Amino acid sequence: MTYWSTAAAIALSSFALVATVTSAIVALGGPRLARRLARYAPASRAGLLFRLRVLPAALATVWAFGVALPIYLWFEPRDADETLARTLIVFALIGLSLLASGAWRAGAAWRATRLVRRGWQLRGRRLDVPGIPMPVFGIDESFPTVAVVGFSRPALFIAERLLRECSEDEVRAMLLHECAHVSSRDNFKRFMMRACPDFVRRGGALDLAWASAAEEAADATAVAARPSSAFDLAHALIRVARLAPRPFPPELASAFYLGGSIESRVRRLLDPNAAPEYTRPLGCVMATAVLLLAGLVVLAAPTLHQVMEQAVRLLP
Repeated sequence: MTYWSTAAAIALSSFALVATVTSAIVALGGPRLARRLARYAPASRAGLLFRLRVLPAALATVWAFGVALPIYLWFEPRDADETLARTLIVFALIGLSLLASGAWRAGAAWRATRLVRRGWQLRGRRLDVPGIPMPVFGIDESFPTVAVVGFSRPALFIAERLLRECSEDEVRAMLLHECAHVSSRDNFKRFMMRACPDFVRRGGALDLAWASAAEEAADATAVAARPSSAFDLAHALIRVARLAPRPFPPELASAFYLGGSIESRVRRLLDPNAAPEYTRPLGCVMATAVLLLAGLVVLAAPTLHQVMEQAVRLLP
């Protein structure tokens, strides 16, 4: 029992330590990086910001359950009888609480979104919209809602007042904007960021920067096939912003208007000059780094085990 208790404590405490350190780094450097990325195309910016946002949880998971735990199980004898240090127990409890809170947030967001979707579908009317690859419902809402809800089986909802007050071209542009969110799997990314077991503040600067970039990327995708529709989308955005005093989209929904200033979105829609793409092969670099790290871990596994042993023994 002591063997498995120690294994769990080492994995969870490693998770807590890495999550804490990387969360602090991301929280401090994330807003600065977001400002530096502002000149790049929205899709590139959104992709980089999402990777940065989930980095603490990803690194903590890989280190705890892909490095620390396997090394312990590989080298530690089963008959070892060690007393767990109080510090190790405290860090293990922190790691466990991080994982539990992430799971709780994910479940709460899932349930809340499911309830909203069910209610909207029950009192909404199904719309037949050619070219939209998901169910579309008109809902009787005072708020000018245009949102894709869910990620496994998404549905698109639009307020009846917008169908009455907006032109057909404007409605079409808004629906294509929401389809772009589905293509980019933005609701799934929202779910991942919501569930991340880390110390990065939810709804903080990094989350807001990603949301802004995702909206601008969806705008760009919506008008890519027909550039002349940029004016319709910009006009629809201005109209919705004027009608919406305070947006309140469900947790796992991509809403057309999220509140705040729309100046940058309107400018990007009406400015024909395209922003540069971020051309550095970040995905290849990260994959290569992971492979190199895995190789180093395998080669240095005995040394890492000794370091872990010494660290555990020195803990009070």
